[in-house]
Amino acid sequence: MTVTAVAVALVFGAGSAFASSCPKVIKETREEAAKMKADDPKVKAVVAKLDEAQKLHDGGKHADSLKLANEAAADLKK
Repeated sequence: MTVTAVAVALVFGAGSAFASSCPKVIKETREEAAKMKADDPKVKAVVAKLDEAQKLHDGGKHADSLKLANEAAADLKK
């Protein structure tokens, strides 16, 4: 019984960690993109990914949102 309770707590804790991480990564990456040329195709692609990440976050799909936001951040640094 205790093991089940701990497992459930970890699952819900991870979900809330994702929920709070998405906006932070999206915001920081948008700020970095804003320092670059807006008409750069790479920047446009990153912003599009961030827009999609925000939609996923708003829809409660935090793991997917965080993954996409991190991809966008990595793309910006390439």
